[in-house]
Amino acid sequence: MAAALHLRPMGAGGKVDNMGIMTRLVARLILAMLILPLSGSLFVLLIAVIASQGGPPEVYQLAIVWVIVYVFIAVYWVLLWCNLVCWTHDRMRGTIVSGLIALLLGYLIALVVRFAFGGPVFASVLFGGGLPPIAWVLATVLIWRETAEERMARITAAGTDTVLCPNCGYNMTGLREARCPECGSVFTIDQLVSGQPQRDASVLVDVDGSE
Repeated sequence: MAAALHLRPMGAGGKVDNMGIMTRLVARLILAMLILPLSGSLFVLLIAVIASQGGPPEVYQLAIVWVIVYVFIAVYWVLLWCNLVCWTHDRMRGTIVSGLIALLLGYLIALVVRFAFGGPVFASVLFGGGLPPIAWVLATVLIWRETAEERMARITAAGTDTVLCPNCGYNMTGLREARCPECGSVFTIDQLVSGQPQRDASVLVDVDGSE
């Protein structure tokens, strides 16, 4: 009679509050979606304050408004995700470099509006200024993505009974087949067992009570 095998991580502690984790993640996603209306509201508010002082803003005032909006978006976005991102040197460097590239793209857009379409300077700064924060936020989504190794280490460190995909680190616990729905890799039981991080034969538990 074949024995049922369960994988038990070494040194496993208490259970992880999955509901609490999902609730916090959903809250972060909602706050992430609010970044556009919040930054847009800040931009309109600042323009309205300047206009109330006597007419439409000058070009330099518009540039200052964009700088304030950039700082708000950067602080908001980093604070929102800083606890979930593994801040390696490459990620920090990529975050800074992507910001500089986004500013360069905004400057190029402003030049196109100004010289290719003959738009006024104010319109050039207005349109060119709107691109950098969008480009930077999208870039950080890719730069801050969790790697397969980081995901595997995080799930293992959580101290729960898990079966991880040896290829991408996806949590395969509860699946009825040894095929990863994330990367599509197919494994044998032996491959799954040997591919678990920091586990060996001593953590395989025969749960049917057979001797």
